[in-house]
Amino acid sequence: MSTRTIPVSEFTAHPDADLALVESGDLTIELTRDGKVIAIITPPEPEPTGTIADWIGSGVGTMTLAPGCTLEDPAFEPEDWEEFPGSDDLLSPK
Repeated sequence: MSTRTIPVSEFTAHPDADLALVESGDLTIELTRDGKVIAIITPPEPEPTGTIADWIGSGVGTMTLAPGCTLEDPAFEPEDWEEFPGSDDLLSPK
């Protein structure tokens, strides 16, 4: 996919041809005013199919652990745990 930088005044004169290329996925448009990019027009993301295959692995690479931590480490040391206020009431029979 290529990117084209177009001044707003030029784009408004003939948007149909450029938008057709965006729609086909062949072009991204950067609209400029006074030489500064003010908008980016890109093709839409593909519609999700809603299958399990769509979300399996979708979080890959989105999480990092702090240095020295593993998923097996507890979040807190046992001596730092506190009882939930009122938890005795929940556990005692009525």
